[in-house]
Order: sequence, then C-alpha cells, then structure tokens
Amino acid sequence: MWKEYEQKLFDFLKETYPECEIEYDDSIFGIFSKVERQIDFAVRGNLAGKRILGIVDSKYYNKNIDVKVIESFIGMMQDVNANFGFMITNQGYSEAAKNRVKNSNLKLDVLKFNELNEIELTVDYFFNQNIKGLQLSKSEFNRRNKQNTNFFDEDKSNYKKRLIYYKEGFADSEYYAFKKLFENSVRAFRDFEQLDFIKLVIPSKKCDETTNYIEKKYLYSCSIEKYDIEKFINANIDYLRDDIINWRKDFLGKISKELVNKFADLYVEQNEN
Repeated sequence: MWKEYEQKLFDFLKETYPECEIEYDDSIFGIFSKVERQIDFAVRGNLAGKRILGIVDSKYYNKNIDVKVIESFIGMMQDVNANFGFMITNQGYSEAAKNRVKNSNLKLDVLKFNELNEIELTVDYFFNQNIKGLQLSKSEFNRRNKQNTNFFDEDKSNYKKRLIYYKEGFADSEYYAFKKLFENSVRAFRDFEQLDFIKLVIPSKKCDETTNYIEKKYLYSCSIEKYDIEKFINANIDYLRDDIINWRKDFLGKISKELVNKFADLYVEQNEN
C-alpha cells in the first residue's frame, strides 16, 4: 500500500511539474541544522534563470495531521531554503494545522488523498493558487481583471484611483449591472488582500417607466470600502479567499435578487450616458 501511495505521489508531481526534475528520497544538507535532511520528494527546476527547489513530505497516518507536524515541515523548508513545499496525507489536517499554514510566510500547500486514493487536486486547487499571493500592483491589477472577463476596459480603468471600468455588453440590463457590480466588487477585494477601496463602472441600457420605455444608455457605478462590503455580506473576505469552495458556497450561493437590489439601493449610482 505504501509503495502504491508513493507512486501516486510521484505521478502527481510529474504531471504538475512536467519540466522539473523529481527526485525520490533525496537528502539535502541543512543550512542551519548542519545535518542531512531526508526529503521524500524534491522538485528542482528553473524560473527566470534562477534555480528553484520544492520539497514534498508525505504522511500515511490514521489521524489528522496536527500543528506540530506542520511546524516541523516549515522548519525543514527554511533549513533547506525551499521555494515551496507540499505536505500530502491520506487523512486530513486539524484546524490548528490549517491556520498555521495560512499564516506562514512560506509557499506551503496541504493536500490529501480522497476515498478513491487519489490526490485531491482539482481545478479548484489551481484557481486558488491563481489568486493566492496576488500583489497589489498596476500590472497584476490589470492582468487579473483581464483574466476575470474580456469586458475589462484597461484604457478607462485606473489603478491609482482603484477604478475598474467595463466595456459595453458586460451587462445587458439594469439588474445585471447591479448584480455584476456586487459580485465584482467582492471579487476585487478577494483577489487583492491589500485592497481597501474599489470603484467599478458598468455601462448598460435602461428601458422602463423612468425612461418612458425608451431605451437609453446609463452608467452604473459603485464606490465601496472593504469594511463596508464585509459588513454588508456578513462574511470575512479572507475566508472567501481561503478556498474557492467558500467563495461559491458562502458568497455566490447566497446571492439573491433581493440582496442585489439592496446592494444597489445602498451603493450604486446611475447616470444617463
């Protein structure tokens, strides 16, 4: 069983890092400990001309990994100067262990085997990797917003003013302008941990009694601070960032027409374009 477990780990690493060298049962001399450290799997490659090292520790336990095991692995990462690390188990992790990983300044990920004896590495994992550690900078701000939608208007957006402007066609009605302002304001705070204020603008069309049922172009906008949006949705942004499942279940899954309209009443402005 243990050999099968190790083979699955090796296959996973080869698939995840196809251009890297994967070494099983490696030994690395510790910078601080001055002793050889046994590494279950070492991942070596090049990034921007620099050599990188990742280490993988596998635990086949009959109970959840606790915080002491995480602390030990963090110490080993530091000792061998690893750029990133994986800890993989057939069970799971205690809440204290997960919190320690979350508050580590090292790139450490914890994965587990599921009931099919396969590593739980799904599109959700890669999605989370994409938003973890995003730096609040002009280049990443623009890049991330382009990833989110092709309707991001880079020319009219303004990083310094924390303004996200969308192109025509992003919302085809007033309600969907409200809804997308709501969703994307929360998404901006989720994507960028350091962001404390955001303004979004969406052009759309309006045709109702207020326009005498004549279709007119409007600009819908909202300006909001992180504190206010957390209070409004009654959720912590860090929690939504922590796992895509939290984002889907505790934010997207709770959006209703009533909530969208309430958001619009409080935070959305509209002006004829």
